[in-house]
Amino acid sequence: MKKWQLKEVDGELVSRLSAEAGISGFIAHLLVGRGIVNRDMADEYFNGDEISSPYEITDMDKAVEAIRTAVDNGDKITVYGDYDCDGITSTVILFNYFQSQGAEADWYIPSREEGYGLNFDAIDTLAASGTKLVVTVDNGISAIEEAEYIYQKGMKLVITDHHQVPEVLPRAEAVVDPHRPDDYCQCKDLAGCGVALKLVMALEEDVDSVIEQWGDFAAIGTVGDLVPLTGENRRLVKRGLENMLMTENVGLYALLTKCGIDEERLNSTALGFTVCPRINAAGRFAHPARAAELFLCENGRLAPAKAEELASLNEKRQQTEKEILTQIEEKISADRSLLNKRVLVISGDNWSHGVIGIVASRLLNKYGKPCLIITKEGQLARGSARSVPGFSLYKLLDSLKGWLTKYGGHTKAAGFTLHSDEVERFTEAVYDYAARNYPTMPVDLYLADKELTPEELTVDNIRQLDYLQPFGEENPVPLFIIRDCRIKSLRSLKDGKYTAFNVDFGGSEYKVLDFSTAFADFWYKVGDKVDLLVNADINEYNGKVSISLKLKEMRYSGFREEKFFAAKSAYEKLSDGEPMPPVLIKRIIPEKRDLKQAYDIIRGARVYSAAVLQAFAQGINYCMFRVCLDVFEEGGLITVDIPTDRITIIPRQGKADLDSSKYLSRLKEQILSAEGGNTL
Repeated sequence: MKKWQLKEVDGELVSRLSAEAGISGFIAHLLVGRGIVNRDMADEYFNGDEISSPYEITDMDKAVEAIRTAVDNGDKITVYGDYDCDGITSTVILFNYFQSQGAEADWYIPSREEGYGLNFDAIDTLAASGTKLVVTVDNGISAIEEAEYIYQKGMKLVITDHHQVPEVLPRAEAVVDPHRPDDYCQCKDLAGCGVALKLVMALEEDVDSVIEQWGDFAAIGTVGDLVPLTGENRRLVKRGLENMLMTENVGLYALLTKCGIDEERLNSTALGFTVCPRINAAGRFAHPARAAELFLCENGRLAPAKAEELASLNEKRQQTEKEILTQIEEKISADRSLLNKRVLVISGDNWSHGVIGIVASRLLNKYGKPCLIITKEGQLARGSARSVPGFSLYKLLDSLKGWLTKYGGHTKAAGFTLHSDEVERFTEAVYDYAARNYPTMPVDLYLADKELTPEELTVDNIRQLDYLQPFGEENPVPLFIIRDCRIKSLRSLKDGKYTAFNVDFGGSEYKVLDFSTAFADFWYKVGDKVDLLVNADINEYNGKVSISLKLKEMRYSGFREEKFFAAKSAYEKLSDGEPMPPVLIKRIIPEKRDLKQAYDIIRGARVYSAAVLQAFAQGINYCMFRVCLDVFEEGGLITVDIPTDRITIIPRQGKADLDSSKYLSRLKEQILSAEGGNTL
């Protein structure tokens, strides 16, 4: 469960923008929440299609000169890419351009085993192949030693990248990176494929024809790399999507067909959830060259088989991800104290390092706390981390760099490497860092665009959401809070795999789809009054137009989240052995009536998360309820398995003697000790 945070939006700015731009107050509210506060900004957001000159980027002129010289001399040029979606699409864009110009060109993408960026063995391979000029895409900015080695081998180097720049730049004919401190271009947030596309624009001295030819790949790489989908990135993706269904690239057409994407379904969301994962799967479970070869394929009969291969690799990724998650859940079930730590750190042997980042994201979403997943691979271990707002992974890793052989990333996503025999001590160091620096941990949250009234939830308003496309980082699909709904009916979807229910909201009925809960596990009942966090869409069927709500999260109405999360934090500290104020312990020691009420709740709700919410709705503090569950487990009445979200009642003869609970006795002793021996 996450905190629901509503964007703070200035009503006066909304009214002014609505009047100035001639748009509805509903859309104006969403735009102001995204930082678009005047007519010019709105016009740029909706209608802007201008792409800035590629020569605004520092060293672009030098890159063009070096490449043209190599082409004119007949020198072999090798495009050096990266194994993710951005790196693969960048490679395809630039190499395909060189092909179209009749240049002697080749491409090279390292495997994950080789590691990110330039490496010495690859440089030897390129030199032996006769390469004279290496042009990097989506990498190279930190390759100081490798750049020198390229020149030692008699080659030259042009770097195009979009990652943060070190204090000292690598040796190269040109270093094209919008993050250079001496760069003043408008488009600082370009993905690697965006920089590669800009290079082609500069070489071709044309913008529109280059976007028409390769904008589709720039759109895919930009969405896949999760860079902000604002400003020029948004324009590139928008124009790339417009051209995508008319693509002449037989490999891309085959992949879109395999993903079931047609004109109705083609948008940035479809790219992010269907196309990009298949491209990334090549680098995770085979070689990224498989994806590049699909897009460089010119045989219309061979391309579908290559697209099918990417789909199969993606299925393997999904299965591997599921297996790792199952192993992690087993670890948590065996040692529930792992969830009482401020940061969830889990390690295992020989987990696919290409998948652990996705696994970390899944666990973050499930448990709402920073997650570090580590796979031990012989003497070295690799880790991937994801975090909540307010807890910087980069600061964490930087403070613990003495344990690490390599690390990098951002505040919310990072990767690292260390020696396998240091994993356990590193884990304790992570716990210690979090405890020292975060007495109260930040809570993961959903950021909602607007709380809807019944009058605002109309077909016309929801249809207007399409004007905000394409969606992505910093321009997400709008998220709405709808309060005080009454459940009217329930039904299963996909043979019980999912749940659908109808709610009454302000006298009108709406369908809600819950794709995260099986029908058998859906604990809310007809008549319950609930608050919903949803995305909204239009459904058209048999000529009937209606609003469809896709559920993100759901609560009983009147939920007091600050109290809930404070109590959750208190329970975790209590269970982890941290000292607690006696006054707090007194408040969470259950009386007999509390134990009876808690037991009645779990008899009716065998789903753990349902029991927690029902108890809270009935006035039982989260911390006290968890203490009740611990007492019941100690007495042999139940078992609790949080990873599978289950509470199992154990049949027994006669009554359990909860008065003799050692757990409750320890809590009472803590109070006596803190108060100097006074009786309770």
